[in-house]
Amino acid sequence: MLLIARRTALAAALLLVMPLTVWLSGWLWQPGLPVTMLKSLWWVTETVTQPWGIITHVVLCGWFLWCLRFRLRAALILFLILAAAILAGQGA
Repeated sequence: MLLIARRTALAAALLLVMPLTVWLSGWLWQPGLPVTMLKSLWWVTETVTQPWGIITHVVLCGWFLWCLRFRLRAALILFLILAAAILAGQGA
């Protein structure tokens, strides 16, 4: 159980890297940014829209299943949490 908690904490820390970097750097979105940068940011946001949200969900579920060493019960709980997060993102 401690190993799962460590992995989850590491994943949460990785997810916080981008928002913390933006916050600490004081970066503000400007419409005049280079097109390549804006397109890359747009593609990141597209990972939770239809149909890419389903693909993202399947890829993350496969990765979590591998990380949990194919323990089905823990993986199913994590799948449900992930699905709820993606559906909440879709709704927002």
